[in-house]
Amino acid sequence: MKLTKEEKKKLDKAAAICGLQLVVLVREKLFKGKFPEAKIPKVDLDTYVELKKIGVNINQQTKQLNAGKLPIGLLALLNKLKAQEEKIIRGLFYDSQSENR
Repeated sequence: MKLTKEEKKKLDKAAAICGLQLVVLVREKLFKGKFPEAKIPKVDLDTYVELKKIGVNINQQTKQLNAGKLPIGLLALLNKLKAQEEKIIRGLFYDSQSENR
């Protein structure tokens, strides 16, 4: 059986996403019945972890603010920072799922 150029290209791309050689990808699918999981690039994973830490810090500051322990003017800033963090995380997830990767 011979693959078309487009089929070969799709398989090569799938193998690259999984971080495997093409033959290993095909073997996994053939004998285990499923494709291996895609590998998340380390830079995305590190960025995600760091952003989650920032989010935790923002949440802690917001709790302090709501308890009256910080100046009220910080609330708007903390809300903007939290929204920006969520936007970046959504972007990272979307980018990791895109075909341009």
